[in-house]
Amino acid sequence: MIKILFICTGNTCRSPMAEGLFRQMAEQSGTKGQVLCQSAGLSAVEGEPAAENAVLACQELGIDISGHKARRVSGEEIPIWDVFFTMSKTHGYILEQAGALPERIYVPGFIADPFGQDLQVYRQCRDKLRDELQKFWGKLAPWIEDRP
Repeated sequence: MIKILFICTGNTCRSPMAEGLFRQMAEQSGTKGQVLCQSAGLSAVEGEPAAENAVLACQELGIDISGHKARRVSGEEIPIWDVFFTMSKTHGYILEQAGALPERIYVPGFIADPFGQDLQVYRQCRDKLRDELQKFWGKLAPWIEDRP
């Protein structure tokens, strides 16, 4: 099983949407049982719900993230994860400084933070995440299929 952690700043917008989108991809590909994924924030306020517009943008694709509760990534859990999918180079840099191995950090094209903006901006963010996750999936799929 491969373990993936989606990382953003507050864990209320981008990383919960990425987690939901990725779970849907794994389910649709039939590899759901071979992937464990979660999301966390570098500066998350524990227990905060997902942003309302993040929930709405995901619902439009049949993805329910309404039960999401934000959490902060801890240094102790860094060795647990096989891959960190970050939303920016800065997030990757911070993880590396905290002890994550550079080869385990995946930095997609920059994904702007939609925090506090309208639903259309969240939709744009969701669609950018979906595009970046498809690229990520293409690199990850052979590895998932080869793992016991």
